[in-house]
This record gives sequence, C-alpha cells and structure tokens, in this order.
Amino acid sequence: MKNLDNIIEKIEKHINEKDRIREQALRSSRDIIIRCRKAIQHLHQNQNKEAGQHIKKASEELAELYNLTKKHADLYYSGFVENAAQEVVEAYCLLNILQDKDLPDPDEIKTTYSSYLLGLCDVVGELRRSALDCILAGEASEANKYLNLMEKIYDVIIRFDYPSALVPIRRKQDMIRSLIEKTRGELAVASCERRIDYKTDEFRGILDIINKEKTKKKKGKKKNMDINIDKIW
Repeated sequence: MKNLDNIIEKIEKHINEKDRIREQALRSSRDIIIRCRKAIQHLHQNQNKEAGQHIKKASEELAELYNLTKKHADLYYSGFVENAAQEVVEAYCLLNILQDKDLPDPDEIKTTYSSYLLGLCDVVGELRRSALDCILAGEASEANKYLNLMEKIYDVIIRFDYPSALVPIRRKQDMIRSLIEKTRGELAVASCERRIDYKTDEFRGILDIINKEKTKKKKGKKKNMDINIDKIW
C-alpha cells in the first residue's frame, strides 16, 4: 500500500488533464458551430466570399480540435466533436453546391466518414430553404433544380442501412424523405397557383374586350337615337 498515493496522484493528474482538454474542446466545438452557421447565412445571402472565409477558419479550428482530443478516443469520437465536424461538412458542401462545384472529399477536409455522411444529410435542409426562396420569387425552374439535388442526396444516403451504434443515420434519412415530400408538395401548389393566376388574367382580358365592345355598341345606339330625334323635329 506504500504506492497508493502515487497511483492516485497519477490518476488524478490524468483525469484533471482530460477534464481541461474536454472543457477546451467544448468551447472550440461551439465556436466552430457558430462560425459555420454564419457561413451558411452568408451563403443564403449570396455572400460567398464571406462564407468561404468563415468555412476556412472553421476547418482550421476543427483540425486543431481533432489534434487536441486525439489522445482521448472517447473525446475524439464524442457527440460534440462530431457535431462540430458535421457543421463544417454541411457548410463546405453547401458552398460547393451553390457554386456548382464538386462536393469536397472527406479526406481533403479531414473529417471522419460518419460526420461527413451526417453533415451531407443536413445539407438537404439548406437546399430546401433555397428551393422555398425560389418558389417565393416565382422561379419554379430553379426551385426544381434544388429539389432534384435533394433527391440525389437522398438516393445515395438510403444505401447506408447500418445499426445506429455504427452510423446514426436512420433518423436523418427519415427527415430527408419528409423534407423532399413537403418541398415537392409546395412546388405543386405553387405551380397550380401560377396556372390559376394565368387563367384569371386571361379571363380578365376577355372580359375587358367584351366590356369595350358593349361600350362601343351603347355609344352607337345613343348616337342613332339622337339623329332620329333631330329628324322628327
């Protein structure tokens, strides 16, 4: 038992160090998530340069976060680190999609494969937002383009049928399917409204022509009546 204090001190030192790393990692992951959300906001405002700057900085911070936690596997693969990585993936992918570029490779942006898959799932929600903006602007063809991208992502995501303990993707698969169906329905409604508006305008034009013809006929009849009265007198 002479070495008990030494053993306890060594364990305590290790846990204290791990706790310090965990707190630092939590702060870092929050900063990454906030930076990525700012980048996505800039992307929806067509401010690609500002978005790219935020994404680049977030990617650098993620690399530091991985390096910070690499000696502690439970922290490295913890939820908050994975969430930060998913946000980076989402922002990177959205930037490339909106610029009509190829998707970034997970090895190039140095994220885990699981976080890449889950981040790619989240891109669908942002594409839906772009589609809705197009619907509001009356740009049906652009909205359809975003819907097609959503469906393309879903087609590859459903290939991953694994237990949640390996890749927790099933909930996001269901979410994507729901978003696609909602977006398709909203596009259909917008299309019907456009056709109704077109037919209404067309019918209104026909009524205007009829009313003009009626007005001309009434004026002609009045003129004839005036002439006949003068002749009588």
